Amino acid sequence: MQIPYSQLYEQVQEILKNKVEEIHYFGYNSITEQDVWCYCIDKIWRKQDVQKLRLHELASGILGVGASELLNYIQIKGLKHSDVQQMLSKDELDELFDPKK
Repeated sequence: MQIPYSQLYEQVQEILKNKVEEIHYFGYNSITEQDVWCYCIDKIWRKQDVQKLRLHELASGILGVGASELLNYIQIKGLKHSDVQQMLSKDELDELFDPKK
């Protein structure tokens, strides 16, 4: 997986590591630093220019991530990229998620 904004990622890697350790404490051991980073980019900073954020804004965003929000994000992201999409055509997916009565 390619990490977006890799220079910023390297600057906040220790903060990400601490957040992941916190989430692991609650029993969610499959969460990675990259998961937290992608969540922050996609959800927390989605309407902002990430490269113009200051270090304290990045840290605040990362530390404010909740485990349940992150898990929901990962599950939805997984569903969007699951094997089901590869097996079914767009019409079949539309029918599956919006059946005609």
